[in-house]
Amino acid sequence: MTNQKVKTRRVLVDGISTRYYEHGEGVAVLLIAGAASSARDWFPVMRDLGDTCRVIAPVLPGFDGTSSLPSVKPVHMAAFLAAFLDALNIDSVIAIGHSYGGSVAAELAIAQPDVVRRLVLVDANGLGRAAHPAAIALGILPSRVADLMSVMASLPGSEAALALSALLLLRQPWRVPLETWRAQERLVRSRQALRTSLEIFRECADLSGQRPDTLVVDRLARLSTPVLIVWGDMDTLLPAWQGRAAARRLRSSRFVLLTCAGHVSYLDRHTDFMDAVGPFVRDSADRVP
Repeated sequence: MTNQKVKTRRVLVDGISTRYYEHGEGVAVLLIAGAASSARDWFPVMRDLGDTCRVIAPVLPGFDGTSSLPSVKPVHMAAFLAAFLDALNIDSVIAIGHSYGGSVAAELAIAQPDVVRRLVLVDANGLGRAAHPAAIALGILPSRVADLMSVMASLPGSEAALALSALLLLRQPWRVPLETWRAQERLVRSRQALRTSLEIFRECADLSGQRPDTLVVDRLARLSTPVLIVWGDMDTLLPAWQGRAAARRLRSSRFVLLTCAGHVSYLDRHTDFMDAVGPFVRDSADRVP
């Protein structure tokens, strides 16, 4: 593991000053956070991969000092990330996406199959219709109600919302680093970040579950890109069977189930997560999956 600190940088992408974090040198690895998540949540993963890889975690538009996009649909966010990679002169990456970030990573691989060499989907959106009732409820919120909720949640006392979300998303919250909790606390105090997160839910879910126009499995199945799907066995937001079923439909894929892990499985079971992802990222192409 490299002892160098994760660096904070900025780059102009389609006129938007975009913050991103970078660590290490070597093969480029792109880490894409989910809704209501901070790019800083990836720091433990960045430190572990940074001894052999150039690991980059962009702050998605609408979060933590990066301006919003007109649309947060996964396909539009993927187009933004394609422009982000162009701005950094990166011509190929291994893309790792969590939750909403998983569907964004998948859309990037579909649109840019020559750019995305390998793909890791972590408790990812877009692999089936099933979703927790809480996600559906947030998805059908009227815009004005979502605006009001983002204002209320950013007021003093928002720690209660953070604790409630932790109960839904994590199964071993005591394993989460203090710096990650601090990043989450900053996020829930940001009205813009909360509003963007709610807009993501509204774009990705409806009364029947995940929206059909955000599903990616059929289109991923046409690609030869190696795919690793990682899931927490106690994920209540998106069921693990959905990830396993998707893996069966893809040409070159592997499914890994992390025990005693919730929706944010890479934080719940970091060591097990790295045992699965590290070899997939570092090994030669003839050993994948």
